[in-house]
Amino acid sequence: MTQVSGRQAFFPRTRRAASRQVLTAVSVLGAACALGCSSTPKPVPVTQAAAGGNVTPAPPVDRTRCKSDGKQVIEADTNLDKKPDVWKYFVTNAQGTQVLTCRQVDLNHDGKVDITYYYDDSGQQPNLDEVDLDFDGRVDLTTYYVGGRKVREELDTNYDNQPDVWKIYEDDRLVRIERDSDFNGKVDQWEYYEAGKLDRIGYDTSGSGRVDKWDRSPEGADEAADATSAAQLQANAKSAPPAAAPPAPPPAPTAPPAK
Repeated sequence: MTQVSGRQAFFPRTRRAASRQVLTAVSVLGAACALGCSSTPKPVPVTQAAAGGNVTPAPPVDRTRCKSDGKQVIEADTNLDKKPDVWKYFVTNAQGTQVLTCRQVDLNHDGKVDITYYYDDSGQQPNLDEVDLDFDGRVDLTTYYVGGRKVREELDTNYDNQPDVWKIYEDDRLVRIERDSDFNGKVDQWEYYEAGKLDRIGYDTSGSGRVDKWDRSPEGADEAADATSAAQLQANAKSAPPAAAPPAPPPAPTAPPAK
């Protein structure tokens, strides 16, 4: 086994603090993971989309890419505790080149995988990543990519091992959020975004799985709010008492008479 030096990060034990720490760690993880060779970690349980038929389907992902069958598995010990905490999976393509299919990382060095990345056929871009935010061995955040761009996020906000928030992206912009607000496995709230701003919210109040009530963001609400604020500032300026005139400067000293 090849050991690779790395910095050992601080990982808080509380759930909320751990979630914040992992989200920060995800963005900087690549710099901590140079690698070196051979066994496999226990797989992270796969979080499936909520049942019920009204959840927007996720892009297909080949999850066998993170299984060791037929692959070379290279492992690394980034904190030098003589235990692997990074695993990379490789297959040999038709040209005889080793291609990365999967990477798994144990962020807090407790022997359990905290982040799993599934890569496309090129081995350069992820198709999917799964994150255990509270270090309990279960996936809480799943992100899907198409062509290197994020298209979907699934979040388990109540830590029951089932997603209850789905974020949909187009051209790297958030266009819709679907929520299961009562955690019964069905979407009952839909938020639609236009140009990055919330445009309308639909609710399922009957349990039918379809929108039967709408809240709409009034058109021009932001501009109206700005105009109201400007008018209020002008009114305040007019009603304010006039500013007191500055005091006159003291008279210049008189020169003494010449002798």
